[in-house]
Amino acid sequence: MKQTYTIVSLFVIAALMFTGCEKATDATEDPSVLMEDAAESISAAVGDESGGAVESMADVMIAGGGGSLGAAVPVMDGADLVTAGPPVYDSVSGWWTVSVNRSRSNNLVERSITREYKYRFLRNGVGQKHYITNGDTATMLKSWIVSGSGYFAGPRVSHALTQLKGAWTATDINKDTVTITLDSTYVRAGTDTITTRLSKRTHTSTLTITAVNVKAPRYRPAFSTAWRNNFANAISGTISGRYVAAITFQNGDLYKERNVDREFTLTVGGGNGSLTIGGNSTRYSVDMMNGQRK
Repeated sequence: MKQTYTIVSLFVIAALMFTGCEKATDATEDPSVLMEDAAESISAAVGDESGGAVESMADVMIAGGGGSLGAAVPVMDGADLVTAGPPVYDSVSGWWTVSVNRSRSNNLVERSITREYKYRFLRNGVGQKHYITNGDTATMLKSWIVSGSGYFAGPRVSHALTQLKGAWTATDINKDTVTITLDSTYVRAGTDTITTRLSKRTHTSTLTITAVNVKAPRYRPAFSTAWRNNFANAISGTISGRYVAAITFQNGDLYKERNVDREFTLTVGGGNGSLTIGGNSTRYSVDMMNGQRK
């Protein structure tokens, strides 16, 4: 009987030791790591310099303020090598089409991004060709992200884009403050490699933005450089949606997989974002210019 107790005791001790070691070494068991990683990925997906939603909003605002993406973008993105074809107008549909390419490589950031947009001016619900047509200034801009491709590599997150689509509506484009809302669901899919806590995790993710209400200063061609450089700091409002990812963790010999499916809300102002994810009470601070979690 004593021998039986001894064997049972050894099994209990071994089990406790195994559990204790796993908790000590397996960072993926800590739910805060999952939320931190989700915050990193969401930050990159909505940021400006990371090629996220805010960058597309800025492109919309340029066209909405009467600027030509083909002419204005290379001037305003001084840190990037930018090329853009001349906008092409379809007189039947009333839509303009333009493509923009951006690339950058330095000690901190590397990126290569291509976007194709369609946009259309309206005044009081009626389409018109230009921002100002026959003396009438447009009051609304419809913009559609036709496609996107490319990659971004920052200090902690590297992103390879596989899908991008969505549409914005910019209203009051004839006033000092413009309101940007979502015209159709914004979808951004890709693979993020996140390097923090001395390990790497890979997110195969889809970020879906389902609601946007953002205020931004109207684009003015005379102040194009200052306007563009300050855009991420000047916007305010809310962006909300859903983040879904299959996550592979690599930590030495440890190999685990997890899945994340959470709604998120991002409140933006003064260049900062306050991000909440799912039922998590933690608020993550986001650098809207660089697309990074602070």
